Formats: sequence, C-alpha cells, structure tokens
Amino acid sequence: AAAILAQPLVGRYAKQIRPTGDAEAIIVLSGAVDYPTKDRPYVLLGRDTYRRVMHAAWLFHNWKTLPILASGGPQSRGAEAASVIMRRMLEQQGVPTSQIWTEEESRSTYENALYSARLLHEHGIRQIALVVEADSMLRAEKCFRKQGIAVTPAPCLFRDVPAGAEGILPGWPAIYRNEVLLHEDLGLLWYWLRGRI
Repeated sequence: AAAILAQPLVGRYAKQIRPTGDAEAIIVLSGAVDYPTKDRPYVLLGRDTYRRVMHAAWLFHNWKTLPILASGGPQSRGAEAASVIMRRMLEQQGVPTSQIWTEEESRSTYENALYSARLLHEHGIRQIALVVEADSMLRAEKCFRKQGIAVTPAPCLFRDVPAGAEGILPGWPAIYRNEVLLHEDLGLLWYWLRGRI
C-alpha cells in the first residue's frame, strides 16, 4: 500500500544517481538534527540530513563541481543552524570551504526555498540541482519553482519495496513510509492553500 500511495509523489522522478538536467549550483535541504545533550555532548545529523549531505558531496565530486548551498536554520531556540553543521560535514567529505554557502534562517521547506532563492539570485543563479529524498521532492521542487528557480531533481533516495515476505508483511519501515507520505500529501495541500506552491 505504501508503494502505491507513493507513486503520485515519486513516479515522476527518474531513478538515476546523477541528475539528467543542468544546474549552476547544488542545493541540499536540512532534515533532522539532534543537538548535544548532557549525556551526549556532540551533535548528530539525522539519517535524512546525513543522507542528503553525503549525496550532495558525491554529486560535487562525481557529477559537477558546482557550489553547494546548504539550507537550514536552527531547529530550536539558541541552537546552531543546521546548515552550519552540514557545512562541516561537506568539508569533511572534501568539498572546499569556498564552494559551500549556507542559508541559516529557514525552518520549513517553504522557507528553505524563499531564503535560498534570495542567495541564489544574489549570485545570478537561476537553475539548481535539488537534493532531498524522492518522497519529499515534489513539494520542495514546487517551492523553489514558485521563487523563480529552475529545478533539476537530484533525489538522494528512492524507497523500494523489499522483495519477499518483508515487502508484504506489516512492519516499522512501512509505517514510517506511510507517515512520510501523509506528511508530504498534507504539506502539498497546505502549501497550495497558502499559495506557497
């Protein structure tokens, strides 16, 4: 059921590791960030953010050496912006500091597009490769297009249905996928009603 429900969101995107279009910059949107606690004095990137940053770095080294804009503000009051943390990871992956820009204010996909578009326009950039999971691409793509930015989708993950009994029997991966799909479907409706896409 999750695979069928996902088709309207992901069916339009090609399952290719390298984007087929052109771009002047790579944009990678933040996902979850786990900030330090008293028991863990260091930050952890959520699985979605980690995956996105790794894909953006891979594209830089194996597709086109374009500037990478990491987009994401602080996820709690007084915290470090997610994009600053993403910058450090990109540097660890060999992306030169001079090739990394950060957008440090956004707290939603709409704000990712709004604030990133301002930076892109300042640099004369009108076409991007956008890095998020295929499930989340449609809403993100529409947000950037609404800001006048042409988008080449560069999905970092397609969630395929596992073979055999694992793909048929209920389990936590399907429950998680359904939550993601519901979030995206409701997000598309809300953004459409608010004129954000």
